[in-house]
Amino acid sequence: MEILQSIIMKIDVTAGNLSTLLNTQTNINTLFTISGKINGDDIATIRSIPNLSTLNLTDASIVEGGRFCNKQKEYTSITKDEIPDYMLSGFETISSISIPNTAKSIGKKAFSDCTGLIEITIPKSVTSIENSAFEGCTGLASVTIPNGSIGRNAFSNCSGLTTLTIGKDVTSIGEAAFLACSGVISLSIPDGVSTIGDQAFKDCGGIVSIQISDGVTSIGDQTFRNCIALTSVTLSNSVTSIGDQTFRGCAALPTISLPDSILSICENAFMDCSELASVYLPNNLTSIEGWAFYDCHKLTDILIPESVTFIGEATFFGCSSLSHITLPNSITSIEDNTFHGCTALGSAILPDSLNIIGYHAFKDCSALTEIHCKASVPPSITSGAFNGVDKKRCKLYIPKGVYEAYCHAVGWTDFSTIIEE
Repeated sequence: MEILQSIIMKIDVTAGNLSTLLNTQTNINTLFTISGKINGDDIATIRSIPNLSTLNLTDASIVEGGRFCNKQKEYTSITKDEIPDYMLSGFETISSISIPNTAKSIGKKAFSDCTGLIEITIPKSVTSIENSAFEGCTGLASVTIPNGSIGRNAFSNCSGLTTLTIGKDVTSIGEAAFLACSGVISLSIPDGVSTIGDQAFKDCGGIVSIQISDGVTSIGDQTFRNCIALTSVTLSNSVTSIGDQTFRGCAALPTISLPDSILSICENAFMDCSELASVYLPNNLTSIEGWAFYDCHKLTDILIPESVTFIGEATFFGCSSLSHITLPNSITSIEDNTFHGCTALGSAILPDSLNIIGYHAFKDCSALTEIHCKASVPPSITSGAFNGVDKKRCKLYIPKGVYEAYCHAVGWTDFSTIIEE
């Protein structure tokens, strides 16, 4: 049985001559430190060492010239100071990599699926980490990203990652950048980041707390979806919107306070947040899109500010602990299924601006005993709006002087007790 030798090598290279200097032996488990200039031919030589474990390129620089055949069986040319695409993709033996101090970017899938990679050192010179650069590096435990942009899927499926440090000079986090990094526990987004892409931290099931500092204006769709351990979220006053399904499935989140900068909450934003009991909605909020709080079973009370002009379909569907609702005077319609299945809802105050109540809007609100409708003209009721409401027990309160109008209005005549107030 052949025993691999562990050899520490330090080599100063002139571009293109690594193979001559190394006289590569494939049975050597090599800890490599390279200085000088390397090109595509030298990378081809590095790739020919199947048992490479440590690669330190801190004092090396990448120059144009030469080429290597990548994992895709395509020849890759080299650009100065750029870690090339697919450079060591799929190298399972490598455990530690130090990027050259002069490198400006890390290419697409440069180190993807390096499942044995534990440690990566990224210098401040790197301003761009391209798509899928470290995707599938399941052994990577810790990473510090000093600055620049983080591309799509850059660290996705790095399931062993527990410590993630995003530097103050990072400017953007791409789509699915850290998708399914299930070991990360805490997350702090610094001031320099302006955008967080769709699904950036989706399925990061270990994250307990999230701190988003000033600078972030946009949080993408599904950004924190299925962060099932998340219990604390702090959003800065720079964020103006919550994207579609942003916090969907964050089943442990008990409360959230949205900053005054938030103008809209998109569809499904907090859908299936089964522990969510308390939500603060800011005074500048204008719209809550459909299904936003769908099946938030523990939500007991929510104050909707007067600034809100639109509440979408099924927004509070299945919020079975919601006990009271007051709609602001800016609301003209209650959309289909808005409060469907709110079985604990005891009272509802409807504004004088209300024109229409949609299909199944209050269906199965079996605890409803009081409706205070402020509209002088009875709002139009779509068929089935109050199905499942006990209209003999539920009292309808209306403005003075409009009793006859309600008594003859379709849908309102079903209520046994109509009281002017």
